[in-house]
Amino acid sequence: MANRNVYDMDKQKVALVLSMGGARGIAHIGVIEELLRHNFEITSIAGSSMGAMVGAMYASGKMEECKEWLYSWDKRKMWELADLTLSRDGLVKGDRFIKELKQIIPDMNIEDLPVPYVAMATDIVRDQEVRFDRGSLHEAIRASISIPMLFRPLRKDGMVLIDGGILNPLPLSHVQRTEGDILIAVDVNAPIDTGKKKKVSPYNLLTESSRMMMQQITRYQIERCQPDILIQISGDTYDMLEFHHAASIVKTGVEVARRILMQ
Repeated sequence: MANRNVYDMDKQKVALVLSMGGARGIAHIGVIEELLRHNFEITSIAGSSMGAMVGAMYASGKMEECKEWLYSWDKRKMWELADLTLSRDGLVKGDRFIKELKQIIPDMNIEDLPVPYVAMATDIVRDQEVRFDRGSLHEAIRASISIPMLFRPLRKDGMVLIDGGILNPLPLSHVQRTEGDILIAVDVNAPIDTGKKKKVSPYNLLTESSRMMMQQITRYQIERCQPDILIQISGDTYDMLEFHHAASIVKTGVEVARRILMQ
């Protein structure tokens, strides 16, 4: 896209789609900030997992407050929020996390948000995608971020809901479109080699194999829906649990988005 003069152009409407990615998904905040600086107007938003969480931050008008909250996370804070429990469903209940999130973003119906919003989850009972575009915002976030074996699944209406990125890591086909908008996708799991040496461990083998599967699904979605602008951040930049690097991750999002938008 050619350079945009933010002073003499009308705002370009954007349907924004944000990928899953664990802590790397914090980069979505930086991307959104840069889109706004380039005079884009986000008229709808959809996301999976961390993309759904950041999308909710923006759609509710609480992104700046949530960013400061994420910036406060150090390793000790992460353990406090972990809310560990030994169960066959998962290691982390997620209750403390949602309780703190409620102090920043009050629960509300998705249909009452000022920006049309969609969060994706996966129902492992019926092996299908579940689209949250109405009802409780907190429930949608909780379902979408329920990483298998880490977060306890959300049970609702006979469904057992886990991470939306399992079946749809970049939900391009679910974002609401409006006349005159363009489709912008942000993928924080892109197969871009950063030269970073990968350690061989059981954890890394699990996360790397999962990411390879997500990348394959994402490639299919991109080929099928063909976004007008694709912002890709390497999946090697940060580990999915490095939430204590939030400020640096946001900066990466800003820098990558700026480079793409200035092309």
